[in-house]
Amino acid sequence: MTGSFSTWLAGLSREEVAGLLTERPDASADPEPLTLGELAERLSGLRGVMAAFATCDLPSVQFAEVLAALGGTAARADVEALLGAAPDDSERVLDGLVRRGLVWPADGLLHLVEPLREWPIGDGPLGLGPSAAVLLPRLRAEDLRRIVRGLAVEPSGKRKAELLDAALAGLGDAERVRRVVAAAPRRERHLIEKVARTGRVDDYQGMHLFGQDGPYAWALARGLLVKLDWLEPLMPAEVALALRGPSYQAPFTPAAPAVGTVATREGTMTAEFAAASARAVEQMEAVLRSCAAEPPIRLKAGGVGVRELRRTAKQTGCSEDVVRLWLELAVAEGLLAWRDGALVPTAEGGEPLQAAARLASMLRTWAQLPCLPMLDDPERGRGAPVDTRAYDPAAPRLRAAVLEALAGLPGRHGATGPEQLVAAVTWRSPLLFEDAEMAPPYIAAVWQEAESLGVLAHGVLTPTGRALAGDAQTTLDEAAADVLEAACGKVLLQSDLTAVVPGPPAPWLAELLDLVAERESRGTASVWRFSLATVRRALDAGRSAEEIRSDLEAAAGTNLPQPLAYLIDDVARRHGEITVTALACAICCSRPALLAEILAHRGLRRLRLRELAPTVLASAEPVDRTLEALRAAGYVPVDAGDGGAPVIERAPVRPARRRKRPAWKDEASRPRTPIELAARLHGTSPDPPAEADGVEARMTDLAPHLPVSERRMLVHAVRTGTAVGIDYVNGEGNPTVRVIEKARLDAPFLTAWCRLRDDERVFHIGRVQAVTPSVLMT
Repeated sequence: MTGSFSTWLAGLSREEVAGLLTERPDASADPEPLTLGELAERLSGLRGVMAAFATCDLPSVQFAEVLAALGGTAARADVEALLGAAPDDSERVLDGLVRRGLVWPADGLLHLVEPLREWPIGDGPLGLGPSAAVLLPRLRAEDLRRIVRGLAVEPSGKRKAELLDAALAGLGDAERVRRVVAAAPRRERHLIEKVARTGRVDDYQGMHLFGQDGPYAWALARGLLVKLDWLEPLMPAEVALALRGPSYQAPFTPAAPAVGTVATREGTMTAEFAAASARAVEQMEAVLRSCAAEPPIRLKAGGVGVRELRRTAKQTGCSEDVVRLWLELAVAEGLLAWRDGALVPTAEGGEPLQAAARLASMLRTWAQLPCLPMLDDPERGRGAPVDTRAYDPAAPRLRAAVLEALAGLPGRHGATGPEQLVAAVTWRSPLLFEDAEMAPPYIAAVWQEAESLGVLAHGVLTPTGRALAGDAQTTLDEAAADVLEAACGKVLLQSDLTAVVPGPPAPWLAELLDLVAERESRGTASVWRFSLATVRRALDAGRSAEEIRSDLEAAAGTNLPQPLAYLIDDVARRHGEITVTALACAICCSRPALLAEILAHRGLRRLRLRELAPTVLASAEPVDRTLEALRAAGYVPVDAGDGGAPVIERAPVRPARRRKRPAWKDEASRPRTPIELAARLHGTSPDPPAEADGVEARMTDLAPHLPVSERRMLVHAVRTGTAVGIDYVNGEGNPTVRVIEKARLDAPFLTAWCRLRDDERVFHIGRVQAVTPSVLMT
């Protein structure tokens, strides 16, 4: 099947191959395919196929299911007839499947990619069992002879192959199957028709007790049911379709379901949009400051505990649900990270960032966030935030489906609630949930997150939300900048040392007031109060009294009230009267003359020594640097330790230097865009490439059961140390899926770092069942 797939790929233009690579970026992951044959193997991998299939809407899944029910290869007219689909609808659906490399046309037929032919979703396509061509060859000749006799088909001979052809022809004749069942005894006919409708055989264990006298013996004798072992008997797909009748049509829903909407006022939506966007940036900055001042402590089980969550919420004035969201976003953006069991800001988190850039970054991170921080799971409840166990790779697809459903609403109309989106979301992403009844809490969580970020306001998708959904003429950065400019940038300063902002404060204004005053209330209007402590805090941050006065006057548009001006001047006059100096360590000596010599030594000026007493000097550098400087100057000091006793120093053990891996000569010449890779692949062989060197040849000897493309991925992981996913069966026969990196080949073993075990592990190459690009494993 891969051969015909690669032949079809060879007939595509460069632009069509580039479009296919754009839809399936996993197929071009390093090492990039060398031939169209290798590309066909990549596109036929199980995980890559399922990842692409998960992006399909409901009619596309229904089209593929019917094609799988017809054996994986069928004429387009047959698929349309079974679906009852109009040509325009099937054309749109088929185009999407072909663009993803899930279906390809050849020789007037449609072909389904190999992993979907076995239909790994549910019990089987349309509730049907395998085809007769799959089931009957496993029967004995006498069983086939009995089936041929029961169907009244005349075989061309007595050999098994001839009996098999006759049985397949009989079961493939729908009219014959219906006539045979119509002549069955009443009880047997009802049982067979029920199996054809439901796809399941009830009380099949009784077959082994009653034998030829059982209720299903009549169907088994005619091949209407096939029992291969002691498990449940199966009805061939041709038989079930024939008994469902010529009028049977598979489910097909080409149009998206309607969403309950309500008209909204544009001014109301715009005001809420501006308020939520400004509030999101302000609260994120508050959470970062809170984590810098008092970092949350990690639980032993992982994540941030309820007590730390409540403390952070109280310090920042946010709800606990919102703090969950900001913590997850901050960690995903790299603004916060775990260090020594505490969640602290990183270098990126400490750098100032413009409000518009911060909002745009938060929105991009949220769209790809692999968890739902606000999910209230009906079974497990709410887990701890920043916990890796809450990882949900389907969360980005769910958010995209919600945004697409909202983007399709008519202008100035919003959804009345998240429950109205269930049908529309499950239509756009039917593989997200096994049952649509599971969807409401997940969609409600996305709805709540979107409102907190200003992506959704009064059920209407805002400009930033439309930019995320790809349904806007402006970019996300432009939409973020526009909305923050609309936030209130004026403050009313009053004589009672309060400041009032009548609306959502602009991020720069909120940052200024949070620095020089203490916020007392939030809501439609926000109130801050000035005090000696708050003004002193601004002076400690490096602001001068003149800068504070000028910034507040610019924000208010008037002169400062006299009480506030007096407060700022009074605190500025007293600020710095008392100083506190930090000393890193002390140098003690019983000889004052020696300390005087050290104090005057030019080579020790970088220690910034100060005399505290005739026998004590203070150094501004820590103990280790002070000892190093004194020894370099020719003195022989010792570390006295906390208790005053000399500390015995041992030379540190240096870790072995890791040998740098050589850069491979072909890495610089590798194409990086789909059109460049398509140009390189165009005209190449439809067969997989041959081994290029001794390492690949060695891997072929060690893993001959793996396709060429997967062996090359494994070799690339060994050469570069990059991550790769493997399906592995251990020595006890238990299957597992691992992501490994920094692999070393020690034939017949691979020694690599395992992300699942967070430790180094050894894998036997012969037990590796499949190799997958790491982009499909995250």
